[in-house]
Amino acid sequence: MIKKCIGCGYYLQDKDKNGLGYVPDINRELCERCFRLKNYGNYQSVTLNNIDYKKIINNIPTTSLVVYVVSLLNFNLDFINDFNNYMIVLTKKDLLPKTVKDEKLLKYVKNKVNNCLDIEIVSANKNYSIDKLYNKIKEYGKNKDIYFVGMTNSGKSTLINTFIKNYTNETPKITTSIYPSTTLNKINLTIGDLKIIDTPGLLNTKSILNYLPLNEIKKITPKRELKPRSYQIKGSAKLLIENYLQINIQGSDNIVFFISNNLNIKRITRDNEILKNKYKHNLVLNSNNDIVIDDLCFIKFQKAIQVEVYTLHDINVTLRNNLI
Repeated sequence: MIKKCIGCGYYLQDKDKNGLGYVPDINRELCERCFRLKNYGNYQSVTLNNIDYKKIINNIPTTSLVVYVVSLLNFNLDFINDFNNYMIVLTKKDLLPKTVKDEKLLKYVKNKVNNCLDIEIVSANKNYSIDKLYNKIKEYGKNKDIYFVGMTNSGKSTLINTFIKNYTNETPKITTSIYPSTTLNKINLTIGDLKIIDTPGLLNTKSILNYLPLNEIKKITPKRELKPRSYQIKGSAKLLIENYLQINIQGSDNIVFFISNNLNIKRITRDNEILKNKYKHNLVLNSNNDIVIDDLCFIKFQKAIQVEVYTLHDINVTLRNNLI
């Protein structure tokens, strides 16, 4: 029987030191890539892509329950229509300001999805609403395989590890990190009466994470509650977020950034437009819109306004109704 790594789900092998799933001793349970990531924080990138991951998703039996995990910071529902029997879990509630109420977030999601069994808001790190979610999954997933699905860095594996910690006598085993493609294949687990299958995070090809070195991924990834940063705009303004993003605003508004506390935002002049020749996005906002830059930030606007966004890399810049 071919063994799989308990951390990432990839098949173990002891022949190719540079290949995925390598172990110096085939009797080990954790591949070298996961071992180094867990113990030293060393990340090895992979060449798998959404074609590989979608094959796994497409083979989920229709009789199974899908737990679709969504980070509240990114709010990506791109693949939600692929499933019939599903519930949504909104993660990382601890990173949003405490003033943001669950009821408003739930109402926002209900207006965007159809035929969803249920929606729950949790924080795995703070153990917030984990018991409530676990009981709901037991109800909807009775006698079914339960597949955890979501975009990369949505918090799937962290959530499952929290289940293991809370409801078994075992040590959490799935490898987790802030980097893309940490989970590489299906991981089958039994937690109480639940048969849970973790799946690889689906890749966002237009995410800023695809372009940054590891030290910068750490910098842009929030670890604590975000401190909203407000800017009063009168007539026009130019704002620079590190060297990742420049925003030129024509109009007057009070805008709010929800972004890692580690990143700097500063007003700039025409002479300091370092991103002017990079990727340009022209946006016409209605009242109460957010600008969303995947895996970097979202910016809340209140008034109808025109905005130019320049990005260092070819990444998604989209509009939505205000989340908060």
